[in-house]
Amino acid sequence: MEANEPRARVLWKVLPALGLLLVAWMLMWLAQSIPTVCALAFPCPAPDVRAAPAIIFGGLMLVPMLMLLVVSATGGSGYQWVSRVSYVALVSLAIVGLGTVLFSGGFGIPSF
Repeated sequence: MEANEPRARVLWKVLPALGLLLVAWMLMWLAQSIPTVCALAFPCPAPDVRAAPAIIFGGLMLVPMLMLLVVSATGGSGYQWVSRVSYVALVSLAIVGLGTVLFSGGFGIPSF
């Protein structure tokens, strides 16, 4: 962290990434309660079929988040490309992870 840059400013640099991480984790957690579809040709998936992708992608999202924290805390202006790559990786992992979690067990239509 540079001497003229307060900690609050570093927090504002990382806050959007932290918000994205927490929202993605919340959506992955909420996706666990969506009922699964049983196809006629295949057996029904296990009730916790969405847990493994959520844990894997949720954990992988920590890597770009930590990279953003390190780059923001050190304040190196020569490492702005690391911030950009980390944001792209974080958004990509969130989108792919949510898609994987949602489609891993299919969708169910609740009976009325």
